[in-house]
This record gives sequence, structure tokens and C-alpha cells, in this order.
Amino acid sequence: MFKKIIRPFQEVLLERKLCVGCTHPLTKARKLGNLSDNRIMVECKCKRRYVYEKELAAFKRATFAEEQQILSQIAKGE
Repeated sequence: MFKKIIRPFQEVLLERKLCVGCTHPLTKARKLGNLSDNRIMVECKCKRRYVYEKELAAFKRATFAEEQQILSQIAKGE
């Protein structure tokens, strides 16, 4: 039930390109790397990770699999 209440607020924040935790602009977030040609992972100052999709020009929360993918790329030095 709690998620049903919070979800609309989080969607509005993401539409405005703001972090759902600290409301810091995601356009100023630290870039971690590219997941693909059209997808970039960024990390907010509060350590939440997001994926920016260039085709949609929108942010979404990163999944665990996406986080693992970028961490393995960083470990390999790509």
C-alpha cells in the first residue's frame, strides 16, 4: 500500500529529472558509464543510481542487473 502512495510522487520527480531521494537535479549527477549507445548510468550525490535513456530523454531507477553490469565494466577498466 505504501508503494502505491509514493509511486506517483516519484514519477513526477523523475519526469522533472530530479532524484527521488534528495531532489538534486539528475542532470548534474556523476556519470558512471555507458550501458549501451543510448543508455547512460549516473549516480546522484545521495548514491542512488539512475539510467538515462537518450531516446526517451528520461531517467529511471537502475535495476540491480544494470548496476552489476556497470560495476563489472568499471572493474575491467572499460
